[in-house]
Amino acid sequence: MDLRPIVERDSLQPGPRLPWGAPDFSARMLREHLTDWHDLASRRPATIDAEVAALRSLAAAEPASVLDLGCGPGLHLERFERAGWTCVGLDVSPAAIAHATQRAGVASRFVLGDVRNAPIEGTFDLVVMLFGELSTFEPTDAALVLRRMSSWLAPGGRAVIEVSTPTGVCRKAERGARWYTADGGLFADGPHVVLQEARLVDDAAVERWWVLDPSTDTPRSYASTTWSLVPMLDDLLADAGLTVATRYGSVDGSAPSDGDDFTTLVLTRR
Repeated sequence: MDLRPIVERDSLQPGPRLPWGAPDFSARMLREHLTDWHDLASRRPATIDAEVAALRSLAAAEPASVLDLGCGPGLHLERFERAGWTCVGLDVSPAAIAHATQRAGVASRFVLGDVRNAPIEGTFDLVVMLFGELSTFEPTDAALVLRRMSSWLAPGGRAVIEVSTPTGVCRKAERGARWYTADGGLFADGPHVVLQEARLVDDAAVERWWVLDPSTDTPRSYASTTWSLVPMLDDLLADAGLTVATRYGSVDGSAPSDGDDFTTLVLTRR
């Protein structure tokens, strides 16, 4: 195997995103979403149950309507629909949207597209973007996403964002360099070796994974950036016409504490 791409690699810089929309990567990611022994893609069923219960309590009355940005395979929206809600999910992953659409009831609709430009009509009582998804966008794009969220809110509606804390961003960067073996997973279908590196650059955690797959002659690379948006959130929210109504440590409504990887903000229109 030609290891020169690794030896001669560029230094880590903010900006890259994982190829969520690529068909092969999307299919592997779907498998991780549907695995209930870890919380690395979708969270475990009991956690999702608690999160949906807390989110439903934000509605002035039920049933209501919800828009889930970055919905994955629709596991949160399945629970909303069972409670009688009207549901729309948006995700850039074709495999996730296909899975969600196949399982959807008549009150749910799933859209394949990028949250920065996908056409979504109507307004909603609840708009959510969970699991730090907003933190994968650089600040200019995050501002655009927040403005779009604001435009989708019905009068009296609530938006809920779960963003990475500065502590969570630093924790990702502190992973440094490591390697591991896997027999299938997010980066390959069969046995492979993953070399991972990470560093903090301008308050963003940049991670890169080099995949050594016996079926290929050269290593493949994937990279991701997690931006520290919390210090600038007041300005981003003001630009979007949003304000913080409540702050939680997690989506299920628990109190915030030092060391949390994420913070959950309940937002209203100004």
